Amino acid sequence: MTVLRAPAGVFIAGVGEPATMSFMPLSVFDEAASHYDAARPSYPAALFDELEARTGSLAGQLVLDWGAGTGIASRQLAERGGTVVLLDIGEQMLRRALARRPRSACVLADGNHMPVRPASVDITTFAQSWHWFDQELATAEAARVLRPGGFWAAWWNRAHADGEAWFDDYQHLVSSSCPGYNWQHLSDDQMTPDWTSALVVTMVPWVRHVTAEHWITDERSKSYFIELEPARRESVLAQVAALLNRQFPDGQLVVPYITTLLLARKDG
Repeated sequence: MTVLRAPAGVFIAGVGEPATMSFMPLSVFDEAASHYDAARPSYPAALFDELEARTGSLAGQLVLDWGAGTGIASRQLAERGGTVVLLDIGEQMLRRALARRPRSACVLADGNHMPVRPASVDITTFAQSWHWFDQELATAEAARVLRPGGFWAAWWNRAHADGEAWFDDYQHLVSSSCPGYNWQHLSDDQMTPDWTSALVVTMVPWVRHVTAEHWITDERSKSYFIELEPARRESVLAQVAALLNRQFPDGQLVVPYITTLLLARKDG
């Protein structure tokens, strides 16, 4: 197995240095890693087109993918020619990433205290993950590991069907049932870190075609469902399934999505 642990003395040859952290936080997603891997959507090609339009070709660039999970974004970055290192606190998540792409370089580490040399990385990416980090620590770490002129990038997929009756009912059901659900209250500027005045925000609209079964599996991978007591989780998911069945009786969902890209360049 090529997952590397971050405690002192372990590093990626040519990239990392020994970590200094004293403990490893646990990933809420590890227990749902199979659901995450099976049903989370990838990102639209237009997102990576936009990224490369601003950072240059990914080919040959060293990309550190923080909170890489099961490697969804990592694989897409690698397909564009990037040399991608996956970083996550979830061992089961990284095992899934390795099963998909066995030669991946994976580091089991806390991104708030990374085992990576200063000024060694061309791009740091946070796909669906920036909000999980300590903003002050992670911002400082990104600035430390990026080379001068390197790029910080974060992006999120979000269903964007606001105003459609079924989706409003869905949002109400989930928000009233899952204490951890707050996406309906977030705007894109609320997810913008205090990084630089030169931050670029780009919206990429797309349409997700997904079966109702996969939508429910995707729900099982969400932190706000994982954190529910099991019986309560199954009850709420059954209500979501019933709602979807009423709106999409053939089991085929067509849902507008938007991917928000935040991008900043390190001065120097």
